[in-house]
Amino acid sequence: MVADFNVAKSPKDIAFYASLLAAAFPICQMMTIMYWSRLSDRIGRRPVLMIGLLGYLVSFLMFGICRSFYWALFARCINGLLAGNVAVIKSVFAEISDDTNRPRMMALLPL
Repeated sequence: MVADFNVAKSPKDIAFYASLLAAAFPICQMMTIMYWSRLSDRIGRRPVLMIGLLGYLVSFLMFGICRSFYWALFARCINGLLAGNVAVIKSVFAEISDDTNRPRMMALLPL
């Protein structure tokens, strides 16, 4: 995909630009995950989960149809910025489980 963008001049550059695309998501997620957690405490878990899922949908569609590297990077950043679902889902699992089933619920998180 990165080679098709014609942004890299050599095969080494392809790996560099691919790693930029891969790193954009967790960096942007790290910047906003605490805000999503606070927002879920204020307005509720369900609206935040729905906003996050809608954000995933839009950003994955943007990433799938992009024709340039910079649009792909923008889509990955949007994906990371709207990825507050991880912390919110952990909160939901902790709230709906008790001591008898909490280890089993937390084991489902990586799925």
